[in-house]
Amino acid sequence: MLWRTKSYIIGADRNLSFFDRAKGEKQSKQKEYDAEHVEGIEAQELPPLGRVKSARAKFQKHWRRFWCCYLLGAIIFLAIFLPVFFLVIIPAIAQKLVNDMSLPVHSAEILNPRPDQVDFVLHTSLNVPLAIRIRTEPLSLNLFNRDTKPRKTYLRVDLPAYSLKGNTKLDVTKNDTKIFDVDEFMKTLENAVYNERFIMSAKGSTIGHLGALKTPLTLDKDIELNGLDKLRGFSIESARLLLPKEADGTNLRGKAVVPNHSVFTFALGNVTLNLKSQEIVLGQASIDNVVLKPGNNTVDLHGKLDFDFLIDNLGTILATQKSALRDGQIELSASGNSTVYNGEHIRYFEEILNGLTITTRVPIVMLLANTLGGLMDTKEGGKGLDIAGILGDLTDNNKTELAVRSLRDRING
Repeated sequence: MLWRTKSYIIGADRNLSFFDRAKGEKQSKQKEYDAEHVEGIEAQELPPLGRVKSARAKFQKHWRRFWCCYLLGAIIFLAIFLPVFFLVIIPAIAQKLVNDMSLPVHSAEILNPRPDQVDFVLHTSLNVPLAIRIRTEPLSLNLFNRDTKPRKTYLRVDLPAYSLKGNTKLDVTKNDTKIFDVDEFMKTLENAVYNERFIMSAKGSTIGHLGALKTPLTLDKDIELNGLDKLRGFSIESARLLLPKEADGTNLRGKAVVPNHSVFTFALGNVTLNLKSQEIVLGQASIDNVVLKPGNNTVDLHGKLDFDFLIDNLGTILATQKSALRDGQIELSASGNSTVYNGEHIRYFEEILNGLTITTRVPIVMLLANTLGGLMDTKEGGKGLDIAGILGDLTDNNKTELAVRSLRDRING
């Protein structure tokens, strides 16, 4: 009968037995498991190419919808980046290269000095660190003292246009270079003369060309150089007293060695020095046409000693020479008196040398041998001057007047 037939349709299990319902549930679960298993296998076995094609299709679909937005964004980015790149980044890189460059001064010359002008010669170089060529427009290099505020230029050196690649030499000769500030110029010279090392500051701006690109460049350097170190090593190589004196009053001639530890050459002109024993001025010595080059400079000197003053104060002078005399030497000091070039006093040299005192010692034997060799030898026409006897008499008060008179007669001929 139909009402007794087993059915597994929805709603048809209401009259099924417990075992029949359990069997149907088991079969249903098995079918669900088989379906999930098949789906898992299909998902695992999806080829990568299919995924790539799917992603590419999605991207193309996205691009077709929003390409105008990306184009607008790129235009905005380039509109911001390119000006920054060419106006900020490239100039910053070029300026960094300039900042990293050294500006060594190989040699320099200050010639033909006048109260407000000099002839200035500079030999320097620039080393471009990268294998690129930079072309610079003409540059005005201002020399100044860094510690002076506000900045005051004392010399301006005009450099021509250069093409820089690797190590490039820069040679400049500038005649009639104007001294814009004599006091600042003198300050730099003073630092150079009085110190072992000194700083020379230089600054200038120009336009640099890197191919078709051009960028502003600023050269701002503090250049450390060797100074003259107070003419350390000055010595009198030879000296002799002229007895009797020459027609113009010259009674001293000799040779001096003036060291120049710097890379600068200085044309000083005619330099007159005060000769002293400590603070007692004995006379003056002159050196004509002085050109002080780097290294040791041997110069001729001639002078006029005030023998009347020297003899009248011989006891006091010898007292200041005790230490040197014990070593068989005479100690002489020299300080500047005047510096004249082509008949004009050169203030910036004069004031510096006038404030400088250099001291050296002269062997007594050398001085006596050069001065009195002929006098001590009657065969050479001398009168056999007994220097040792005269100096010995100076220690005896009873004979001092006689010794002094003998010296005066000999000096005055």
